[in-house]
Amino acid sequence: MIYDDLRRRYPNSPVNLQLHRERKPLDPALKLYLEEFAGGTPGSPATPETAENRRAVMNRALNNRTSIPGLPNQVQSRHITISPHLRARLFTPLAAATSLPALLYMHGGGWVVGSIETHEPFCRLLCEAAGIQILLIDFRLAPENPFPASLEDTVTAWHWLVQHAREIGADPRRLAVGGDSAGANLATVAAERICASVESVLPAAQLLLFPVTDHPSAGHPSYRECATGCGLDASVMQWFWNQYVTDALAANPEVSPLRRKQTASLVPTLIATAEHDPLRDEGIAYAEKLVAAGAPVMHLHYSDMHHNFPVHPGTVARFPQSIEAHHEFANWLKNALGKNERLPQNAEAV
Repeated sequence: MIYDDLRRRYPNSPVNLQLHRERKPLDPALKLYLEEFAGGTPGSPATPETAENRRAVMNRALNNRTSIPGLPNQVQSRHITISPHLRARLFTPLAAATSLPALLYMHGGGWVVGSIETHEPFCRLLCEAAGIQILLIDFRLAPENPFPASLEDTVTAWHWLVQHAREIGADPRRLAVGGDSAGANLATVAAERICASVESVLPAAQLLLFPVTDHPSAGHPSYRECATGCGLDASVMQWFWNQYVTDALAANPEVSPLRRKQTASLVPTLIATAEHDPLRDEGIAYAEKLVAAGAPVMHLHYSDMHHNFPVHPGTVARFPQSIEAHHEFANWLKNALGKNERLPQNAEAV
């Protein structure tokens, strides 16, 4: 397995990686949901043809939810304008302390789809469970605004959060970045840029959920093994990439952080991966890369689930695994940001 000799090769790296990755069939309830959802779009194209079509699919996943377990909850929200083209929504636990950790969060959707609205359910649940503030941003989307627009928006939002932390009730010593899928890509690339600069305030942690870390041209086996039938088809992911960058930029570490030669962001990191996900192997490889560089890493692998299942508006809090993963993310954030510890309490340094 990919982690079998990590303990020998990196004896001084604080890491809790899943050394024996279990492989299970796709969860039957999830499989049924995916089949029913795919069958509920009359006339939908077999492959994505327009950004509008793809955005409609994610919006339908949200609109089909008549209720989401745990919502509404005791979380306040307010709209924030970061710049003329960049809006955000700040989530704060009700009756919170005056100085909370804060997470700058970038939504997934292949840099093309997704919004504050599609990811509000997940952020509300995580905000309450972790007891932190979450600043969810509506970065510019491709293809109307290809690379590097969304990355520049992410860095702009980080600077805004640093400058306004005390004003919104956040602790400037406990600010983190995070995201899911393409949003996790933006989070870790922005963290690299910030940590490599002379910034006075660096991210205290990064939460990378089912991250995009490499261009499909790398040929990771999971792109073939999970090409169809797993929610996110490999062809769809390739289409997202085509909207975001040209093939000439495939090796650019600001779009494919797995290809970065040296890693500057060595902050505590949680990486979540799923067995039935085209992005599985690049997520695992990125965890290994950070371990090799000396970062404290918590890797969570879900052996019977698909891409982004705890976060996506169609599956957030829908399955027991979604709820379990949500609690694991929240507990990690509590530990990583609560007392400035280098590792969650349930992770062992090896």
